[in-house]
Amino acid sequence: MFQFQHINHLYALGVVPLLVVLFISVVYWRKRKLQKLGDETLVNEQIRGFIPGRNATRFILMTFALSAIIIGWANLRMGDKSEKVQRKGIDVVVALDVSKSMLAKDISPDRLTRAKQFIMSLTDKMHNDRVALVVFAGKAYLQVPLTIDYSAVKMLLQTVTPDMVPTQGTVIGDAIDMAMQSYTKNERKFKSLIIISDGEDHDETAIQKTREAADAGVIVHTIGIGSPQGTTLYDPETKSVKLDENGNPIVSKLNEEEMRAIAGAGHGTYSLLQNTDDVATKIEGELEGMEQKSLGSVVFTDFTSYYQYFLFAGFLALLIEWLLPGTDKKKVKNTKGALPAAVLVLLMILVSNAAFGQTSRYLQQGNKFYEQQDYKAAAADYAKAISRDPNNTPGYFNLGNSLYQQKQYDSSRKVLAATEKLAKDKPSKAAVDYNIGNTYMSQQKWEDAANAYKQTLRNNPQDVDAKYNLSYAEQMMKKQDQQSKDKKQDKQNKQNKDQKDKDKQNQKNKDQDKNKQDKDNKDDKDKGEKDKEDQHPQGQPSKLSQQQADQLLNALQQEERKLQDKMKKEKGVPVKMQKDW
Repeated sequence: MFQFQHINHLYALGVVPLLVVLFISVVYWRKRKLQKLGDETLVNEQIRGFIPGRNATRFILMTFALSAIIIGWANLRMGDKSEKVQRKGIDVVVALDVSKSMLAKDISPDRLTRAKQFIMSLTDKMHNDRVALVVFAGKAYLQVPLTIDYSAVKMLLQTVTPDMVPTQGTVIGDAIDMAMQSYTKNERKFKSLIIISDGEDHDETAIQKTREAADAGVIVHTIGIGSPQGTTLYDPETKSVKLDENGNPIVSKLNEEEMRAIAGAGHGTYSLLQNTDDVATKIEGELEGMEQKSLGSVVFTDFTSYYQYFLFAGFLALLIEWLLPGTDKKKVKNTKGALPAAVLVLLMILVSNAAFGQTSRYLQQGNKFYEQQDYKAAAADYAKAISRDPNNTPGYFNLGNSLYQQKQYDSSRKVLAATEKLAKDKPSKAAVDYNIGNTYMSQQKWEDAANAYKQTLRNNPQDVDAKYNLSYAEQMMKKQDQQSKDKKQDKQNKQNKDQKDKDKQNQKNKDQDKNKQDKDNKDDKDKGEKDKEDQHPQGQPSKLSQQQADQLLNALQQEERKLQDKMKKEKGVPVKMQKDW
């Protein structure tokens, strides 16, 4: 399909109709002048060297040359160099355990972080396989559907935490069910499932569901993470070791026996995750050894430019105009003014050919470096291509992607924004907006990412990946808003609690002051009565009446009950702890 690389340059063709109108106006003006001198035919015959139609021919040649030069300047090209690439691969679903036991630090830095490092290393070794990511604990969720966009998998992998699955536990059976829903239904091979877990609290359905998956053509590999000796778990609420209902430290251990049993039922292999790169190499070898399906796709490898033909046509038109005879020998030299213009066009052909060729060469070199994952070298070549052609849309787009791969997200976004201004068709704009959204996602700027994906869908409503990423970004926005509300509520609750404690302390101080005052008054009263008794001694102490004795006994019993109730409250009632790891 033909397209112009610099379509804005075609606006210069607007000057051609103006020149035509001007030429016609001059012709009619000349005709009126000659008619004043006499018969137009007789007057023309008296003009030495007059050739009918010569001026019109020259105008047509000059106009044609100008139009051809402008079209050549816009660089008409076609992506006719296509290559049918046969891609062979399989569908791989990675099921990652995100239960709180994965935060155990029996391997550095912790089990979950090491598992993420393994997944990243594995995707770096993949080339054509489609990958999906399932996270599970007490329940399983599809985090990334099957895709060949490994960078998106890595980006979303960074956001995985135990908090994203509210139900705790290690229900591997649910993860297997979710994986089976992700595969293509009409295929009984080309599928593999990799389960990464510590195997703790293993559910009884996992072995049976693994056998069912194996019968459906899925090869199940398991990766055990942790140590058989285990380690204690950290409780963020108490900021100390997590305790069970009996007050004993909870120890999380790797259940290798169960992980081996699952791998055996799935006709796969079991690996203990110690050296991340070694295990990734082993698993990739197992995947490469599987029967793979072929997927053919046609991609344009390069564009063929046709600007030189238009520039040559313009040069030829100027040369012909120069060769046309003049009105007389004295005026022949005036026609030589067209020769420098023709030479100039020829120089434009040579210079443009070298410039466009050099630009294309830098793009091709950058593409090779990009395929080799040498993103820094690729970015350098793309920058060189842009420096020689500031309107090179593929150069800008590829440069933005190279910077993204180097995690220079802000710089990548600026380059992609410039690419969007240069892009003319909706599919190109959609691709640029999608990558801009990815830069925001990598920085966890969920609202900006959602806006970018919405813009992508405006230009390409059928983009499934953009729909999924938009949904994920909106979910994260809601989660972020909820966290903000929770923090605000926690702050308010703390302020209320502090104020309540302060009021309670003030009341306590007041009660203490009152009790002290009452005690002082009582002491003064007792002292006065004693002084009175000393002054008026009696032979025997007075006896209490029966009613006074009953009242005193009731008062003592009430005080005893209050004291017992207070001791019970301070001691508290033990509550049975539920398992949440």
